[in-house]
Amino acid sequence: MLDSIINLVKDQALGAITNNAAVPADKKDAAVETTTSTIVDGLKSQLTPSNLSNLTGLFGGNSGSSAITDSIQGSVVSALSEKVGLNKDIANSIASTVIPAVIGLISKKNNDANDSFSLESLVESVTGKKEGGILGALGGLFGK
Repeated sequence: MLDSIINLVKDQALGAITNNAAVPADKKDAAVETTTSTIVDGLKSQLTPSNLSNLTGLFGGNSGSSAITDSIQGSVVSALSEKVGLNKDIANSIASTVIPAVIGLISKKNNDANDSFSLESLVESVTGKKEGGILGALGGLFGK
Protein backbone atom coordinates (compact mmCIF):
# COMPACT_ATOMS: atom_id res chain seq x y z
CA MET A 1 0.00 0.00 0.00
CA LEU A 2 2.69 2.49 0.97
CA ASP A 3 4.68 1.56 -2.13
CA SER A 4 1.71 2.44 -4.34
CA ILE A 5 1.40 5.83 -2.61
CA ILE A 6 5.14 6.45 -3.04
CA ASN A 7 4.89 5.57 -6.74
CA LEU A 8 1.85 7.80 -7.16
CA VAL A 9 3.69 10.73 -5.55
CA LYS A 10 6.84 10.06 -7.58
CA ASP A 11 4.88 9.97 -10.85
CA GLN A 12 3.27 13.33 -10.07
CA ALA A 13 6.59 14.87 -9.01
CA LEU A 14 8.36 13.53 -12.08
CA GLY A 15 5.78 15.06 -14.40
CA ALA A 16 5.77 18.44 -12.67
CA ILE A 17 9.55 18.69 -12.46
CA THR A 18 10.47 17.24 -15.86
CA ASN A 19 8.11 19.69 -17.56
CA ASN A 20 9.35 22.67 -15.53
CA ALA A 21 11.96 24.55 -17.55
CA ALA A 22 12.90 26.59 -14.46
CA VAL A 23 14.44 23.49 -12.83
CA PRO A 24 18.04 23.03 -14.02
CA ALA A 25 18.61 19.67 -15.73
CA ASP A 26 21.28 18.67 -13.22
CA LYS A 27 18.84 19.18 -10.32
CA LYS A 28 15.77 17.40 -11.72
CA ASP A 29 16.53 13.95 -10.25
CA ALA A 30 17.29 15.40 -6.81
CA ALA A 31 14.14 17.53 -6.99
CA VAL A 32 11.98 14.49 -7.81
CA GLU A 33 13.47 12.43 -4.96
CA THR A 34 13.25 15.30 -2.48
CA THR A 35 9.66 16.15 -3.43
CA THR A 36 8.61 12.50 -3.23
CA SER A 37 10.22 11.77 0.14
CA THR A 38 9.03 15.03 1.69
CA ILE A 39 5.41 14.51 0.63
CA VAL A 40 5.39 10.87 1.76
CA ASP A 41 6.98 11.80 5.10
CA GLY A 42 4.47 14.64 5.47
CA LEU A 43 1.54 12.30 4.86
CA LYS A 44 2.95 9.76 7.32
CA SER A 45 3.30 12.42 10.01
CA GLN A 46 -0.36 13.38 9.56
CA LEU A 47 -1.65 9.83 10.15
CA THR A 48 -2.47 10.31 13.83
CA PRO A 49 -5.66 9.79 15.86
CA SER A 50 -5.72 13.47 16.83
CA ASN A 51 -5.86 14.38 13.17
CA LEU A 52 -8.82 12.13 12.37
CA SER A 53 -11.29 14.80 11.26
CA ASN A 54 -8.74 16.55 9.03
CA LEU A 55 -7.75 13.24 7.42
CA THR A 56 -11.32 12.16 6.78
CA GLY A 57 -12.04 15.56 5.26
CA LEU A 58 -8.91 15.57 3.15
CA PHE A 59 -9.22 12.06 1.75
CA GLY A 60 -12.99 12.30 1.57
CA GLY A 61 -12.58 15.00 -1.04
CA ASN A 62 -13.08 18.05 1.21
CA SER A 63 -10.86 20.73 -0.25
CA GLY A 64 -11.31 22.76 2.94
CA SER A 65 -8.77 20.57 4.78
CA SER A 66 -5.95 22.92 3.96
CA ALA A 67 -4.02 22.66 7.25
CA ILE A 68 -2.54 19.35 6.13
CA THR A 69 -1.77 20.46 2.59
CA ASP A 70 -0.34 23.78 3.80
CA SER A 71 1.96 21.95 6.21
CA ILE A 72 3.18 19.51 3.56
CA GLN A 73 3.59 22.29 1.01
CA GLY A 74 5.73 24.30 3.42
CA SER A 75 7.91 21.24 4.03
CA VAL A 76 8.33 20.60 0.30
CA VAL A 77 9.25 24.22 -0.43
CA SER A 78 11.81 24.22 2.40
CA ALA A 79 13.31 20.88 1.36
CA LEU A 80 13.61 21.86 -2.31
CA SER A 81 15.21 25.17 -1.35
CA GLU A 82 17.61 23.77 1.25
CA LYS A 83 18.51 20.35 -0.18
CA VAL A 84 18.29 20.95 -3.93
CA GLY A 85 19.07 24.67 -4.08
CA LEU A 86 15.94 25.77 -5.92
CA ASN A 87 14.61 29.25 -5.27
CA LYS A 88 11.41 29.45 -3.26
CA ASP A 89 9.24 30.50 -6.23
CA ILE A 90 10.24 27.44 -8.26
CA ALA A 91 9.90 25.19 -5.21
CA ASN A 92 6.46 26.64 -4.48
CA SER A 93 5.30 26.10 -8.07
CA ILE A 94 6.34 22.44 -7.87
CA ALA A 95 4.67 21.90 -4.50
CA SER A 96 1.48 23.69 -5.53
CA THR A 97 1.23 21.46 -8.60
CA VAL A 98 2.17 18.10 -7.10
CA ILE A 99 0.41 18.16 -3.71
CA PRO A 100 -3.15 18.87 -4.94
CA ALA A 101 -2.70 16.25 -7.68
CA VAL A 102 -1.54 13.64 -5.16
CA ILE A 103 -4.33 14.44 -2.71
CA GLY A 104 -6.86 14.28 -5.55
CA LEU A 105 -5.61 10.88 -6.72
CA ILE A 106 -5.58 9.47 -3.18
CA SER A 107 -9.09 10.82 -2.60
CA LYS A 108 -10.28 9.27 -5.85
CA LYS A 109 -8.81 5.90 -4.88
CA ASN A 110 -10.31 6.18 -1.40
CA ASN A 111 -13.78 6.96 -2.74
CA ASP A 112 -13.70 4.21 -5.39
CA ALA A 113 -15.62 1.20 -4.08
CA ASN A 114 -13.80 -1.01 -6.60
CA ASP A 115 -10.35 0.01 -5.35
CA SER A 116 -8.76 -1.86 -2.45
CA PHE A 117 -7.26 1.38 -1.12
CA SER A 118 -8.60 2.71 2.15
CA LEU A 119 -7.30 5.12 4.75
CA GLU A 120 -7.26 2.21 7.20
CA SER A 121 -4.99 0.18 4.90
CA LEU A 122 -2.73 3.21 4.50
CA VAL A 123 -2.44 3.56 8.28
CA GLU A 124 -1.65 -0.17 8.53
CA SER A 125 1.06 0.12 5.88
CA VAL A 126 2.66 3.08 7.68
CA THR A 127 2.46 1.62 11.19
CA GLY A 128 3.07 -1.98 10.14
CA LYS A 129 0.14 -3.28 12.16
CA LYS A 130 -3.61 -3.39 12.24
CA GLU A 131 -5.03 -0.69 14.43
CA GLY A 132 -8.04 -0.90 16.66
CA GLY A 133 -9.93 1.96 18.25
CA ILE A 134 -9.91 5.27 16.47
CA LEU A 135 -7.55 4.26 13.67
CA GLY A 136 -9.46 1.06 13.10
CA ALA A 137 -12.61 3.10 12.74
CA LEU A 138 -11.16 5.07 9.84
CA GLY A 139 -12.15 2.36 7.39
CA GLY A 140 -15.70 2.47 8.70
CA LEU A 141 -15.88 6.19 8.17
CA PHE A 142 -15.19 5.64 4.49
CA GLY A 143 -17.45 2.64 4.15
CA LYS A 144 -14.55 0.24 3.56
